[in-house]
Amino acid sequence: MRTAGQETVAGHHHALRPTAPTNLDPVPLLGSKTAPPDPPAGLLDRPRLTARLEVGTRGPLTLLVAPAGWGKTALLAGWFVGRRARGSAIWLTLESADRGHRFWSYLHAALAAETARRHPDRPAPPAPGRADPELFLPRFASVIAAQPEPVLLVLDDAHTITDLEVVRGIEFLLRHCRGRLRLVAAGRTEPALALHRYRLTGELTEIRTAELALTLTESARLVDAQGLGPATDQIRELHHRAEGWPAGVRLAGLALQAGERPTTVREHVGADPDPAADYLSAEVLAGQAALTRQALVRTSVLDRVCGPLADELTGRDDGEEQLAAAARDTAGFIVAAGGDPTWYRCHRMLSDVLYAELSSRFPDEIPQLHERAYRWHRAHGRPLAAVRHGLACGDLPGAGQLVDEHWPELLLCGHEDARHTPLPTGLAPGHPGLALAAAVDRLETAGRLETACRLETAGRLAAGPLPDHCGPDPTSIATRLVVAIDGSRYDEALSYADELFATTGLAAMTASAPAGGTETLGKRARAVATAMLGTVRFGRGDLTGAEAVLTGLATTPATDGYGCPTRYAAGQLALLHARRGELTAADRAAQQALVTTACPGRRCAGHAAAAHLALALVALYRDELPDATRQLDLAAALVVPGTPETVSELLPVVQAALRQAEGDFAAVADLLTTTPVDRKPPDGQHGRLRRLALAEARMACGDLDGARELLLDNIHNDRAPAVAIALARLHLLADGPADALAVLPQWSAPDGGSPADPLVLRPERQPVTLLERLNAGLVAAVATHRMGDQRQARRLLEQVLDLAAPDGHRLVFNHAGSPARDLLVEHLDSPTRHRNLVTDLVDGAGRRHADRHRPAPALAEPLTDREMTVLRYLQGTLSNGEIAAELFLSVNTVKTHVRNIYQKLGAPRRREAVRRARELRLL
Repeated sequence: MRTAGQETVAGHHHALRPTAPTNLDPVPLLGSKTAPPDPPAGLLDRPRLTARLEVGTRGPLTLLVAPAGWGKTALLAGWFVGRRARGSAIWLTLESADRGHRFWSYLHAALAAETARRHPDRPAPPAPGRADPELFLPRFASVIAAQPEPVLLVLDDAHTITDLEVVRGIEFLLRHCRGRLRLVAAGRTEPALALHRYRLTGELTEIRTAELALTLTESARLVDAQGLGPATDQIRELHHRAEGWPAGVRLAGLALQAGERPTTVREHVGADPDPAADYLSAEVLAGQAALTRQALVRTSVLDRVCGPLADELTGRDDGEEQLAAAARDTAGFIVAAGGDPTWYRCHRMLSDVLYAELSSRFPDEIPQLHERAYRWHRAHGRPLAAVRHGLACGDLPGAGQLVDEHWPELLLCGHEDARHTPLPTGLAPGHPGLALAAAVDRLETAGRLETACRLETAGRLAAGPLPDHCGPDPTSIATRLVVAIDGSRYDEALSYADELFATTGLAAMTASAPAGGTETLGKRARAVATAMLGTVRFGRGDLTGAEAVLTGLATTPATDGYGCPTRYAAGQLALLHARRGELTAADRAAQQALVTTACPGRRCAGHAAAAHLALALVALYRDELPDATRQLDLAAALVVPGTPETVSELLPVVQAALRQAEGDFAAVADLLTTTPVDRKPPDGQHGRLRRLALAEARMACGDLDGARELLLDNIHNDRAPAVAIALARLHLLADGPADALAVLPQWSAPDGGSPADPLVLRPERQPVTLLERLNAGLVAAVATHRMGDQRQARRLLEQVLDLAAPDGHRLVFNHAGSPARDLLVEHLDSPTRHRNLVTDLVDGAGRRHADRHRPAPALAEPLTDREMTVLRYLQGTLSNGEIAAELFLSVNTVKTHVRNIYQKLGAPRRREAVRRARELRLL
């Protein structure tokens, strides 16, 4: 098969004249350029990216393009070592001086050495100085084409290739090596190759900044590898600021390591020394033209900027040219965000560096810059962007009027352009709109403590009663609602949400609406009030009431282009369906939420977190764990302060469920028992969800006493169906099938009813969800089978299969243990409507059983029997002291065993040791 543009050698090689000199003087070669650099300490294993490289190198060309510090070289170096062990692989680190004969000399030396290593009987490639210039490349291509296996060529820093003859020579090799050359080119910008040809034929694999960006989980692992391990909120803040930039995460971690850990990562912004700021100054800003850098510094008061707005702030008329040049020269740290005129967004860490420079060099200009931004945003129909700048420059009445006219958008989506525009110190609202602005700011900065003045202003609203002027008008009610939500006071929030909903009819809005804007404001207010009411009901655990409110809104068209309420409602509705196990409905609502574009509000992009979390649950319950991991990473990256607790509190529960499905019980305990330092432990339904998940994890790893303590001491008085099902499962594991059946809630359909019909225990209780019915039904089937009534057990299992089949549920069966698998195997001998499903479930369980019992690779030094015993305890949640008590050993003896286990498994800590033991099938 020909690659893109492939032609015969004879027809075209005479048109190409590579720069191979006729003299025989050798070029001094540096061995460091033909070997990958040593991987950095704490190199992350990134299987999703190495898998992309493996797939890409089945074709002719793979491209990695990203700015400095995005981990291109580290990723390739770690992958290259394993790839070279399996086949021919060449590495070449390029510099701008690698032109003509010098480039070909390095490539020749690398290929000659690799040929001698892999296939010593093969002829060496021709040296560029010894061949006829017009014959060198055809002969070089012939040697590669004759190789018995593909030759991988990695060109690191490929953006430094400026010699067009070298570029043409590389393209010649790609065309005429009969598919034996597999090129991987990595650089800050695209190389000058004819990439369009390979895109057209589908032979180009591209890995860019978005894929190289660290997920929140990867950021946490990288910081943990540095021996830092800050609190959860600090990792989230660090990841948020770094935007997945690996060097930013690593450098910020070093800054935290340098001294005592600060309360918040942002305390290091502008600090001296600041490794991330030094790196950005040297690698990104140093090469900027003076005018471009001045424009970037003066526009750093903005989150987003376009050419005309830059002109307003700088007093020049070349803003579009300067921003386009900066986007080009910073190679991804300033990116075009679309629109007409084109809007640009600066990377958060770079924005911090620029604003620090503005504050130190031109502090007197900052109020003027805010005033100009305020005027421009008001004149160009961007009211919420104008609010913060109006407050910053002192126009409180004007800013308050803007909030009055646009409070629904502020309530739902948050402030715009707020990164470097904190609320002014001493703000004393004389206006309901400003009270709402301060309350929303408090909600959006919770856990971030970015500036003392911001806390002082917002804290007065949260700490005590609202000002007297907060009356019954919608803006005042919205303020009270935000303060109640911020304090997790959901009963109070429900009262305000109901009141807001009641006061946002068109007639009620007439008095406070601006002239000519009554209908638009009324529709937006009604939509936002509906969204808030649905979310508050959802947060209180009233899933039925929340569904009734959100369903209508999720299908409502956008009001004058403002589709955020619909998008928000669809995401919450998707999560609600997923919580109940209604996977098809959840998938449909999530996809609807993700097709609508976010507005520039600070919290608006985070509304998609609900949809991604719903899709993660869908994939998890279908036992598609890689997809669940991907969706969870997307959801975690979008969670910001102010994200509804329906998402933020459920996220660690879903992460724990995924880790449990993977068998990582230590991670489950970490996720469910860690609370950010600025928050109290969750209570109500969120606390119940965590305790239930922790009890299930303890049961899964055999700690029945620990599970019993959680269920009986903490939540036994809670009569929710999920609690009863967990208790039934505990009885079943403790060989009490009759006790299990006694505590199960009613889950089967009434006589003559469909198995999919919803069930209600009592009128005042929530319906038993589909997920609860599945779990209860399977426990009932297994318990009945254990008591000897096989016929009834088969009937119950068939009902469970009736429930599971329409939505594709698999996890409930696949991770229910051997008794459930045995019941499924027996079910194949019975008449069933779900033979294909049962066969798939049995086959899948059989494969997992075979994997667990395949002979394990031998350790260099085997674990002793006592070390194996301690290792089994390490996969649970017990501390070293608790393990010692269980085994009647001293704590020091257990510590010695643990240290030996780590050493023999080559693992630095408990979680890695358990993961490594599972890879070796010791567990």
